Amino acid sequence: MSPVTSELSVRTTIKTRDSRHFRLPAVDRAMNLLELLAVSRNGLTLSELSRKLDIPKSTAHYLLYTLSTRGYVQRATNGRHSLGLRLTGIASQSRAEVDLSSLTTPYLREVAARVNLTATAAILKGAEAVIIGRANAFQDMGGGAWVGRHLDLHCTAQGKTLLSRCSDEELSRLFLRRELAQYTSKTIISLDALRAQLAEVRERGYAINDEEQVRGVRAVAAPILDPSGNVITCISVRGSLDQIPHSRFPELGRQMIQSSRDIALQISGY
Repeated sequence: MSPVTSELSVRTTIKTRDSRHFRLPAVDRAMNLLELLAVSRNGLTLSELSRKLDIPKSTAHYLLYTLSTRGYVQRATNGRHSLGLRLTGIASQSRAEVDLSSLTTPYLREVAARVNLTATAAILKGAEAVIIGRANAFQDMGGGAWVGRHLDLHCTAQGKTLLSRCSDEELSRLFLRRELAQYTSKTIISLDALRAQLAEVRERGYAINDEEQVRGVRAVAAPILDPSGNVITCISVRGSLDQIPHSRFPELGRQMIQSSRDIALQISGY
């Protein structure tokens, strides 16, 4: 073996050894789990994942829990796991959405820290709202508001905020042949009732979700407007009934309005 070949062999060995040294086993296991779910047609149970990945059930459980709270994995009622919507949401984000997410994220973090509630930013996409940014509150580390999640418009604070500047004709087109799904006893199920709520949103400057989508969860959102008054995106905070009593709605509304104006100024550049 020539000196050059010998040196090249040593460098390759060191590089391979270093690559193994710097790889994080937890990340490797998470990626292996996602890749396994990607090729599974009917999903996999916890036991199947544990066996196929050759890892303890407890490790598989922690991986699934972490990935589920971020929206990368979803669990069906039969106990089988499959890939979540978060992956699709990230893969389909446009450059404009990525830029908007980057711009709003610092404000979301500031809001979440100030009011101790999870904050999100969302945009209107077709007949749904899509979350493009999120900042966790200390007391709310669970799922329900992951980036890429699609939300109904009629029963969420984000959705109603994004619809708040739509004309009657635009609303009719959006909900043409679409039923307003009912999730709780408080869910709006008629277009006339939705129009009435949107008028209230325009008047006070913010929207609320009072257990309309999920029992025990409330939210407050405000629109971010361009100089012409069109809704670009919106920011919102969510929390439990204890975290957001009815008496806190006005205070959080003011907080959302102020933050949305700060973001609008940042976007418009003046």
